[in-house]
Amino acid sequence: MYSESVYRLWDGVQVRKEKFGLLFYDYRGPKLHFLPSKDLISETFFLGHATAGELVESICTEHGGSPESIRKLVNKVLEMLRSKGLIYEQPVC
Repeated sequence: MYSESVYRLWDGVQVRKEKFGLLFYDYRGPKLHFLPSKDLISETFFLGHATAGELVESICTEHGGSPESIRKLVNKVLEMLRSKGLIYEQPVC
């Protein structure tokens, strides 16, 4: 994952906030995917307005933790969502 990339939902995928974190609904399946992220990642992150690096910074600011451990966690989550075909990465030029 690149810290200077944004992430967007693929067509046919929706995300919504739940108590446990995020719920992704893939209409192409249809399939439900649960991300138990609590309030660490907002559903609006997947609109592509903030980079992964900015997400890491905001999590560190709001919740604490070392930037390296947060970066690893964010990368793991984004890679999992990408591998399931729910999001795609778009480098910022």
